[in-house]
Amino acid sequence: MQIKFLINISKLFERLPLRIVLIVPFIIQLVAVVGLIWYLSFSNGQKAIQELTTELRNEITTRIEQHLLSYLKIPHLINQINADTLRLGALNSVSHEKEIQHFFWQQLQMFDSASYISFASEQGQYIGAERREDKSSDGDKKEQFYLYTVTAEYLANSQGYPEKLITPIEDYKPYQRPWYINAVKAKKPIWSEIYALLDANDLNLAVTQTVSANQPFYGKDGKLKGVLGTDIFLSQISDFLGELHIGKTGKTFIMERSGMIVASSTEEKPYLIEPESKEVQRLDARQSKIPAISDSVEHLIAHFDGLNNIKISKHLEFELDGQQQYLQVKPLQDERGIDWLTVVVIPENDFMEHINANTRITVLLCFIALLVAIAISLLISKWPVIPILRLNSAAQKLMAGSWEQDLPTERTDEIGNLAMSFKSMAMQLKKVFEDLEKVNKAYERFVPREFLKLLDKKSVIDINLGDQVEKEMTVLFLDVRGFTSLSEKMTPQDNFEFINSYLGQMEPVIYQYHGVIDKYIGDVIMALFPTNADDAVAGSVAMLKKLLQYNITLQNKGQNAIKIGIGLHTGRLMLGTIGGLTRMEGTVISDAVNLASRIEGMTKRYGASLLISEITYINLTNASQYLIRDIDKVKVKGKSKPVTVYEVFDGDLPEIVALKKQTLADFELGINLYRDKKFTKALKYFDKVLQIYAGDKATKIYVTRCKHYQEHGVPKNWDGVEVLRTK
Repeated sequence: MQIKFLINISKLFERLPLRIVLIVPFIIQLVAVVGLIWYLSFSNGQKAIQELTTELRNEITTRIEQHLLSYLKIPHLINQINADTLRLGALNSVSHEKEIQHFFWQQLQMFDSASYISFASEQGQYIGAERREDKSSDGDKKEQFYLYTVTAEYLANSQGYPEKLITPIEDYKPYQRPWYINAVKAKKPIWSEIYALLDANDLNLAVTQTVSANQPFYGKDGKLKGVLGTDIFLSQISDFLGELHIGKTGKTFIMERSGMIVASSTEEKPYLIEPESKEVQRLDARQSKIPAISDSVEHLIAHFDGLNNIKISKHLEFELDGQQQYLQVKPLQDERGIDWLTVVVIPENDFMEHINANTRITVLLCFIALLVAIAISLLISKWPVIPILRLNSAAQKLMAGSWEQDLPTERTDEIGNLAMSFKSMAMQLKKVFEDLEKVNKAYERFVPREFLKLLDKKSVIDINLGDQVEKEMTVLFLDVRGFTSLSEKMTPQDNFEFINSYLGQMEPVIYQYHGVIDKYIGDVIMALFPTNADDAVAGSVAMLKKLLQYNITLQNKGQNAIKIGIGLHTGRLMLGTIGGLTRMEGTVISDAVNLASRIEGMTKRYGASLLISEITYINLTNASQYLIRDIDKVKVKGKSKPVTVYEVFDGDLPEIVALKKQTLADFELGINLYRDKKFTKALKYFDKVLQIYAGDKATKIYVTRCKHYQEHGVPKNWDGVEVLRTK
């Protein structure tokens, strides 16, 4: 296995330039060593960060849990103290409202976390004391205390007794309130739902978010006497969270399973105030404007499929704005109904500053070392490589066909010998390429370059048996009139000289109009026009005009002028190669070829030089630029559908063109009347044509047909289509 590996490495180096072989190994070693150092440094840093953030998250959540459990015990402790005090008779009786109010006021002085202490009896009696915090514009916190009965609210004096009536209270029945009903129903200390209070008397819309600890109070006889309650400020939890140091920009928050914010370390308020109704609504963590909070909750919901499925402490990671975030969520529960989630979020970037700095320094040193190594390697490699590169450059130019090169033949070492061999090889290659070029030009005379383009081939050597392409083209058939009788008067040599001379006149015109000669069949030319029908028609007219000039040359030599007939038809063709393993040729297979041949044969019948099918006529961009007349509707032999044939007479002799133009209107009227079976009227127009152009063979045919149908009548279902029995 090792031997095979070494062989493969050796073959790889054989394919590489010598300069690369000399330089690359040193660079690879350097990059590998520096890259490994950087990777170990970075990965160890990442591992250290993960361990550090895990410890930090555990420490933070533990501190929060310890603080909250201690904080949340206080209101229940106050309720228990009040229950024991009332049950033991330390206070005279619940009927002494001022004494109990004063006692509650004293407890508010002792417990800063308590915001409201109350007692409600089964008989509807209500006694309470409240602490209100007012933060002034200078940041100082001021406190005011209020005392409550079931009928009124009082401002407390500095000794904790009613001083001033603030608001009379009407129809307040504490035993109908949810906190009272739920505590009685539970028969044990419980927590109320978190609620946010809006002080209606505060023009600045002061809001306090609190939660109430409620405990049913039973007398010595075991009967229910009422419910004790103590409210706490949740803002103090937010203050505690805000004082925690969680990296540089870390965040922590507490929420209920519903997603409602309890407290957070941010300055964002855990509630919203409706501008119009002035109603206070609690803030859903998913609606927080702090991305660290809203995105964390969305990630928790997606990961656990809902917040209710979080049962144990869990460390997670997610991305926020392309940055890695470390997250820990831990349930916080007590036996009295608290079921909150503590979440700590720490961005990775808080700890990545030094690692990123080290990474940048490592990358910079690596880059500098790489540049130095490349520079040294280049200097060392010049000594053996430059002569070889010079020889290689000469070889590249030889391949491009530049045969005369300045080779280092003056050297007497191995490179000089190699240069002499190159020079000798260049001369031999030059001769070979010249011979190949001659052969290719010869091949193009048998397989036209345009034929190769249609098959999407670059060279004749790329053609394989069965190559084919389907394309819409116009097919041209051109035939010399009476060539058989003409050739009988010539010797074989004269025949070949005549055909080659005639074909030599037609071929350039076909190529001028983007045509491709498919084959020569004696005096017959079959050509294809792959671009459009206009090229085929314009090229045919040009060939007829070229023939007029060629006939003048023949007559000057004492030879007879010749006539040709051209037929055009447009359709989809299969162009490809046929044959066997040792002999093949390009050809066209299509029904359109046969129809073009039939149309060419009709030129003799109608005395026309150029006939085109209806499809070719329709495909002309602007048919009005040509002199065209409708000749006939026919069914050619072997076809079931009729085809309309048009004559294009632009290429006729000038005097013939003038006569056909003069009689064009009468000729077309006569044909229309003929097809409408109005033979008598049609004959009048045909007679007018013959009076002007007596040699119009097509008109004579229609005269004969009209007289025949007048005498014998038309066949059943006759539609003006002439059925041709011969090819």
